[in-house]
Amino acid sequence: MRPDRHRAPNCYDRSVEVDSELARQALRLALSAELTRRAARSAGERLAPDLDARALVAIARDLAEIAAPVERAHRLRFAPPYPGVTAGVQQARGGRRLVLACAVQSADGEPEAVVYTTLIAGRAPQVTAAPAGAQIPSGWAALAEG
Repeated sequence: MRPDRHRAPNCYDRSVEVDSELARQALRLALSAELTRRAARSAGERLAPDLDARALVAIARDLAEIAAPVERAHRLRFAPPYPGVTAGVQQARGGRRLVLACAVQSADGEPEAVVYTTLIAGRAPQVTAAPAGAQIPSGWAALAEG
């Protein structure tokens, strides 16, 4: 028996011939799950309910550290760099939230997905990967310095 026989196939590996839409969906699910898990490890399983705008921005800045291992593991890159651009901290039902977005490209520069990271005071960090055609609003910008 070959030693690699029991290895799980990489279902979104471009060298494996599978339905391309299925492969893209698998990649988006994997990115969502892995980035959400890493964000929770970095920021905490649940953000404090009384976070102010400055604290949310600081947490978002710290999330930049989780990008490199994901990029290496999946042979991807984030543009702009993860966690991306934002409209800024917003009031949401008595709390604050910060939504960030960045595009995901293959090593060849092909669009793969758009990743949205949501930080809401009092809740767990959430990352969602949408299809590559999803729009990042034109007015969004990098996190403010400081």
